[in-house]
Amino acid sequence: MTTRDLLAIFGRLPPRQLELATRCLCLALLLGLTVKSAMLAHWGLVAVLFVLFSFLLLNTFAPLLGRAAPIPVQLLMLALVVTVLVTTFYLGLSGAIWTFPALVGLRYAGPKARTGALRSALVLLVPILVAWHGDLPNALRLFAAASISALYLWLAEGQVVSLQARLDQDEGRDPLTRAYLPARLQKDLHRIPDLAPVSMLLLRIDGLLTLREQTEGTADEVLRGVAHGVLPLLSARERLYRLGNDDLLIGFAGWRAYECYELGEQLRRVLHDRVPEGLTLQVGVAEVSDTEGFPSALDMAYAQLSDPKGPPPPITPL
Repeated sequence: MTTRDLLAIFGRLPPRQLELATRCLCLALLLGLTVKSAMLAHWGLVAVLFVLFSFLLLNTFAPLLGRAAPIPVQLLMLALVVTVLVTTFYLGLSGAIWTFPALVGLRYAGPKARTGALRSALVLLVPILVAWHGDLPNALRLFAAASISALYLWLAEGQVVSLQARLDQDEGRDPLTRAYLPARLQKDLHRIPDLAPVSMLLLRIDGLLTLREQTEGTADEVLRGVAHGVLPLLSARERLYRLGNDDLLIGFAGWRAYECYELGEQLRRVLHDRVPEGLTLQVGVAEVSDTEGFPSALDMAYAQLSDPKGPPPPITPL
Protein backbone atom coordinates (compact mmCIF):
# COMPACT_ATOMS: atom_id res chain seq x y z
CA MET A 1 0.00 0.00 0.00
CA THR A 2 1.43 3.36 -1.04
CA THR A 3 1.27 6.59 0.93
CA ARG A 4 -1.29 7.94 -1.54
CA ASP A 5 -3.53 4.92 -0.95
CA LEU A 6 -3.28 5.39 2.80
CA LEU A 7 -4.16 9.09 2.53
CA ALA A 8 -7.08 8.23 0.26
CA ILE A 9 -8.47 5.90 2.94
CA PHE A 10 -8.33 8.67 5.53
CA GLY A 11 -9.85 11.10 3.02
CA ARG A 12 -12.93 8.90 2.65
CA LEU A 13 -13.57 8.78 6.39
CA PRO A 14 -16.33 11.09 7.66
CA PRO A 15 -14.88 14.01 9.65
CA ARG A 16 -16.58 12.88 12.85
CA GLN A 17 -15.11 9.37 12.67
CA LEU A 18 -11.65 10.66 11.80
CA GLU A 19 -11.68 13.13 14.70
CA LEU A 20 -12.98 10.44 17.07
CA ALA A 21 -10.22 8.04 15.98
CA THR A 22 -7.59 10.75 16.48
CA ARG A 23 -8.90 11.61 19.94
CA CYS A 24 -8.97 7.93 20.94
CA LEU A 25 -5.36 7.57 19.78
CA CYS A 26 -4.38 10.56 21.93
CA LEU A 27 -6.24 9.06 24.89
CA ALA A 28 -4.37 5.77 24.48
CA LEU A 29 -1.04 7.66 24.29
CA LEU A 30 -1.81 9.68 27.42
CA LEU A 31 -2.86 6.54 29.30
CA GLY A 32 0.37 4.81 28.32
CA LEU A 33 2.46 7.80 29.41
CA THR A 34 0.59 7.92 32.71
CA VAL A 35 1.36 4.27 33.42
CA LYS A 36 5.01 4.73 32.48
CA SER A 37 5.32 7.79 34.74
CA ALA A 38 3.79 5.83 37.62
CA MET A 39 6.37 3.08 37.11
CA LEU A 40 9.10 5.75 37.35
CA ALA A 41 7.47 7.22 40.49
CA HIS A 42 7.04 10.63 38.81
CA TRP A 43 3.86 11.31 40.75
CA GLY A 44 3.56 14.99 39.82
CA LEU A 45 3.69 14.03 36.16
CA VAL A 46 1.14 11.28 36.77
CA ALA A 47 -1.23 13.86 38.25
CA VAL A 48 -1.08 16.32 35.35
CA LEU A 49 -1.26 13.52 32.75
CA PHE A 50 -4.36 12.15 34.48
CA VAL A 51 -5.99 15.60 34.48
CA LEU A 52 -5.26 16.07 30.75
CA PHE A 53 -6.51 12.54 30.03
CA SER A 54 -9.74 13.22 31.96
CA PHE A 55 -10.37 16.54 30.19
CA LEU A 56 -9.89 14.99 26.75
CA LEU A 57 -12.00 11.96 27.68
CA LEU A 58 -14.93 14.15 28.78
CA ASN A 59 -14.77 16.34 25.66
CA THR A 60 -14.51 13.30 23.38
CA PHE A 61 -17.54 11.38 24.59
CA ALA A 62 -19.89 14.19 25.70
CA PRO A 63 -20.96 15.00 22.08
CA LEU A 64 -21.65 11.29 21.47
CA LEU A 65 -24.19 11.49 24.31
CA GLY A 66 -25.81 14.62 22.86
CA ARG A 67 -24.17 16.99 25.33
CA ALA A 68 -21.88 19.97 24.90
CA ALA A 69 -18.19 19.51 25.65
CA PRO A 70 -17.87 20.36 29.38
CA ILE A 71 -14.23 21.49 29.33
CA PRO A 72 -13.52 24.84 27.58
CA VAL A 73 -10.81 24.77 24.94
CA GLN A 74 -8.74 27.32 26.87
CA LEU A 75 -8.70 25.10 29.97
CA LEU A 76 -7.79 22.05 27.90
CA MET A 77 -4.91 23.92 26.28
CA LEU A 78 -3.72 25.18 29.68
CA ALA A 79 -3.63 21.57 30.90
CA LEU A 80 -1.57 20.65 27.82
CA VAL A 81 0.99 23.39 28.50
CA VAL A 82 1.28 22.47 32.19
CA THR A 83 1.79 18.83 31.18
CA VAL A 84 4.65 19.73 28.84
CA LEU A 85 6.29 21.92 31.51
CA VAL A 86 6.02 19.24 34.19
CA THR A 87 7.32 16.62 31.76
CA THR A 88 10.35 18.81 31.04
CA PHE A 89 10.84 19.38 34.77
CA TYR A 90 11.08 15.63 35.37
CA LEU A 91 12.82 14.46 32.19
CA GLY A 92 14.78 17.44 30.91
CA LEU A 93 15.52 17.53 27.17
CA SER A 94 13.76 14.21 26.43
CA GLY A 95 10.54 15.70 27.82
CA ALA A 96 11.04 19.03 26.05
CA ILE A 97 10.51 17.43 22.62
CA TRP A 98 6.76 17.55 23.32
CA THR A 99 7.02 21.33 22.97
CA PHE A 100 6.75 21.16 19.20
CA PRO A 101 3.54 19.10 18.81
CA ALA A 102 2.09 21.21 21.63
CA LEU A 103 2.88 24.42 19.70
CA VAL A 104 1.07 23.03 16.65
CA GLY A 105 -1.93 22.00 18.73
CA LEU A 106 -2.12 25.40 20.41
CA ARG A 107 -1.87 27.24 17.09
CA TYR A 108 -4.80 25.39 15.57
CA ALA A 109 -6.94 25.02 18.69
CA GLY A 110 -9.48 27.43 17.17
CA PRO A 111 -9.84 31.12 16.36
CA LYS A 112 -11.41 31.92 19.74
CA ALA A 113 -8.98 29.95 21.88
CA ARG A 114 -6.52 32.89 22.15
CA THR A 115 -3.52 30.73 22.99
CA GLY A 116 -0.79 33.31 22.27
CA ALA A 117 0.18 33.60 25.94
CA LEU A 118 0.36 29.83 26.31
CA ARG A 119 2.56 29.49 23.22
CA SER A 120 4.87 32.20 24.56
CA ALA A 121 5.06 30.38 27.90
CA LEU A 122 6.18 27.20 26.15
CA VAL A 123 8.83 29.00 24.08
CA LEU A 124 10.28 30.71 27.16
CA LEU A 125 9.81 28.30 30.08
CA VAL A 126 10.71 24.97 28.48
CA PRO A 127 14.29 26.11 27.58
CA ILE A 128 14.66 27.56 31.10
CA LEU A 129 13.77 24.16 32.58
CA VAL A 130 16.24 22.43 30.25
CA ALA A 131 18.94 24.90 31.34
CA TRP A 132 18.01 24.21 34.98
CA HIS A 133 18.89 20.58 34.27
CA GLY A 134 22.41 21.78 33.38
CA ASP A 135 22.09 21.56 29.60
CA LEU A 136 22.53 25.21 28.59
CA PRO A 137 23.68 24.61 24.96
CA ASN A 138 20.64 22.49 24.16
CA ALA A 139 18.42 24.96 26.00
CA LEU A 140 19.59 27.73 23.67
CA ARG A 141 19.07 25.50 20.62
CA LEU A 142 15.60 24.59 21.88
CA PHE A 143 14.69 28.25 22.38
CA ALA A 144 15.80 29.12 18.85
CA ALA A 145 13.96 26.15 17.30
CA ALA A 146 10.78 26.79 19.27
CA SER A 147 10.82 30.50 18.38
CA ILE A 148 11.25 29.74 14.69
CA SER A 149 8.47 27.12 14.82
CA ALA A 150 6.07 29.46 16.57
CA LEU A 151 6.83 32.25 14.09
CA TYR A 152 6.41 29.92 11.13
CA LEU A 153 3.07 28.66 12.44
CA TRP A 154 1.89 32.24 12.91
CA LEU A 155 2.84 33.13 9.34
CA ALA A 156 1.45 29.88 7.90
CA GLU A 157 -1.92 30.45 9.55
CA GLY A 158 -2.48 33.53 7.41
CA GLN A 159 -1.79 31.49 4.28
CA VAL A 160 -4.13 28.71 5.44
CA VAL A 161 -6.94 31.18 6.09
CA SER A 162 -6.43 32.81 2.67
CA LEU A 163 -6.38 29.42 0.93
CA GLN A 164 -9.48 28.29 2.82
CA ALA A 165 -11.32 31.45 1.73
CA ARG A 166 -10.48 30.75 -1.93
CA LEU A 167 -11.57 27.12 -1.62
CA ASP A 168 -14.82 28.14 0.04
CA GLN A 169 -15.53 30.60 -2.77
CA ASP A 170 -14.87 27.92 -5.41
CA GLU A 171 -17.18 25.46 -3.62
CA GLY A 172 -19.97 28.01 -3.22
CA ARG A 173 -19.64 28.44 0.54
CA ASP A 174 -20.56 31.41 2.69
CA PRO A 175 -17.31 32.95 4.03
CA LEU A 176 -18.92 33.73 7.41
CA THR A 177 -20.40 30.35 8.30
CA ARG A 178 -18.71 28.04 5.73
CA ALA A 179 -22.18 26.72 4.94
CA TYR A 180 -23.14 26.28 1.30
CA LEU A 181 -24.91 29.22 -0.32
CA PRO A 182 -28.43 29.06 -1.81
CA ALA A 183 -26.99 28.88 -5.33
CA ARG A 184 -25.29 25.60 -4.41
CA LEU A 185 -28.52 24.35 -2.85
CA GLN A 186 -30.33 24.92 -6.13
CA LYS A 187 -27.68 22.86 -7.94
CA ASP A 188 -27.96 20.05 -5.41
CA LEU A 189 -31.75 19.69 -5.66
CA HIS A 190 -31.50 17.40 -8.69
CA ARG A 191 -29.71 14.82 -6.55
CA ILE A 192 -32.68 14.30 -4.23
CA PRO A 193 -34.23 11.34 -6.16
CA ASP A 194 -30.89 9.50 -6.13
CA LEU A 195 -30.40 10.04 -2.38
CA ALA A 196 -34.04 9.70 -1.25
CA PRO A 197 -35.31 9.78 1.35
CA VAL A 198 -33.69 13.10 2.20
CA SER A 199 -34.53 14.74 5.51
CA MET A 200 -34.17 18.46 6.08
CA LEU A 201 -33.37 20.01 9.44
CA LEU A 202 -34.10 23.73 9.58
CA LEU A 203 -32.35 25.80 12.26
CA ARG A 204 -33.48 29.29 13.20
CA ILE A 205 -32.06 31.45 15.98
CA ASP A 206 -35.10 33.32 17.25
CA GLY A 207 -34.21 36.88 18.25
CA LEU A 208 -31.18 37.09 15.97
CA LEU A 209 -32.80 39.71 13.73
CA THR A 210 -33.46 41.97 16.73
CA LEU A 211 -29.87 41.47 17.91
CA ARG A 212 -28.61 42.37 14.43
CA GLU A 213 -30.56 45.65 14.55
CA GLN A 214 -29.24 46.50 18.04
CA THR A 215 -25.55 45.66 17.75
CA GLU A 216 -23.26 45.43 14.76
CA GLY A 217 -21.33 42.18 14.29
CA THR A 218 -22.67 40.30 17.32
CA ALA A 219 -25.37 38.50 15.34
CA ASP A 220 -22.81 37.34 12.79
CA GLU A 221 -20.65 35.91 15.57
CA VAL A 222 -23.62 33.98 16.97
CA LEU A 223 -24.55 32.62 13.55
CA ARG A 224 -20.94 31.68 12.86
CA GLY A 225 -20.68 29.93 16.23
CA VAL A 226 -23.78 27.83 15.60
CA ALA A 227 -22.67 26.90 12.08
CA HIS A 228 -19.16 26.00 13.24
CA GLY A 229 -20.72 23.84 15.96
CA VAL A 230 -22.71 21.92 13.35
CA LEU A 231 -20.08 21.42 10.63
CA PRO A 232 -17.76 19.04 12.54
CA LEU A 233 -20.74 16.77 13.21
CA LEU A 234 -21.55 16.24 9.54
CA SER A 235 -20.25 13.50 7.27
CA ALA A 236 -19.59 13.77 3.53
CA ARG A 237 -23.24 12.81 2.79
CA GLU A 238 -24.65 15.61 4.94
CA ARG A 239 -24.54 19.28 3.98
CA LEU A 240 -25.17 22.56 5.74
CA TYR A 241 -26.72 25.42 3.77
CA ARG A 242 -27.31 29.05 4.68
CA LEU A 243 -30.56 30.27 3.22
CA GLY A 244 -31.14 33.82 1.99
CA ASN A 245 -31.60 35.02 5.57
CA ASP A 246 -30.05 33.89 8.85
CA ASP A 247 -31.61 30.41 8.77
CA LEU A 248 -29.52 27.26 8.37
CA LEU A 249 -30.64 24.09 6.60
CA ILE A 250 -29.03 20.65 6.96
CA GLY A 251 -29.68 17.97 4.34
CA PHE A 252 -29.43 14.31 5.47
CA ALA A 253 -29.30 11.74 2.69
CA GLY A 254 -30.99 8.45 3.58
CA TRP A 255 -32.54 9.75 6.80
CA ARG A 256 -36.22 9.64 7.73
CA ALA A 257 -37.94 12.64 9.27
CA TYR A 258 -38.42 11.04 12.69
CA GLU A 259 -34.70 10.24 12.90
CA CYS A 260 -33.89 13.81 11.92
CA TYR A 261 -36.23 15.15 14.59
CA GLU A 262 -34.37 13.24 17.31
CA LEU A 263 -31.08 14.56 15.94
CA GLY A 264 -32.49 18.08 15.96
CA GLU A 265 -33.26 17.80 19.67
CA GLN A 266 -29.72 16.60 20.32
CA LEU A 267 -28.32 19.50 18.29
CA ARG A 268 -30.38 21.91 20.32
CA ARG A 269 -28.71 20.63 23.49
CA VAL A 270 -25.22 20.50 21.98
CA LEU A 271 -25.46 24.04 20.61
CA HIS A 272 -27.05 25.50 23.75
CA ASP A 273 -23.81 27.12 24.94
CA ARG A 274 -23.29 28.77 21.53
CA VAL A 275 -26.60 30.65 21.71
CA PRO A 276 -26.54 33.68 24.07
CA GLU A 277 -29.18 34.20 26.71
CA GLY A 278 -32.29 35.77 25.24
CA LEU A 279 -32.00 33.88 21.94
CA THR A 280 -33.63 30.55 21.18
CA LEU A 281 -32.60 27.87 18.71
CA GLN A 282 -35.69 26.58 16.89
CA VAL A 283 -35.88 23.40 14.84
CA GLY A 284 -38.09 22.32 11.95
CA VAL A 285 -37.98 18.94 10.20
CA ALA A 286 -39.31 17.63 6.90
CA GLU A 287 -38.68 14.80 4.45
CA VAL A 288 -38.54 14.94 0.66
CA SER A 289 -38.19 12.27 -2.04
CA ASP A 290 -38.17 14.28 -5.27
CA THR A 291 -37.01 17.65 -6.50
CA GLU A 292 -40.50 19.00 -7.07
CA GLY A 293 -41.46 18.35 -3.46
CA PHE A 294 -38.66 20.45 -1.99
CA PRO A 295 -40.55 23.81 -1.75
CA SER A 296 -43.51 22.24 0.07
CA ALA A 297 -41.18 20.29 2.36
CA LEU A 298 -39.34 23.51 3.22
CA ASP A 299 -42.70 25.18 3.95
CA MET A 300 -43.52 22.29 6.29
CA ALA A 301 -40.21 22.73 8.12
CA TYR A 302 -40.85 26.46 8.55
CA ALA A 303 -44.37 25.76 9.81
CA GLN A 304 -42.92 23.78 12.73
CA LEU A 305 -41.01 26.74 14.11
CA SER A 306 -42.63 27.99 17.29
CA ASP A 307 -42.61 31.61 16.13
CA PRO A 308 -42.62 31.70 12.33
CA LYS A 309 -42.20 35.22 11.02
CA GLY A 310 -44.51 34.99 8.06
CA PRO A 311 -43.87 32.80 5.03
CA PRO A 312 -40.35 31.51 4.40
CA PRO A 313 -38.23 33.88 2.31
CA PRO A 314 -37.28 32.91 -1.22
CA ILE A 315 -33.98 31.09 -1.55
CA THR A 316 -31.97 33.81 -3.20
CA PRO A 317 -28.23 34.39 -3.19
CA LEU A 318 -26.87 36.30 -0.22
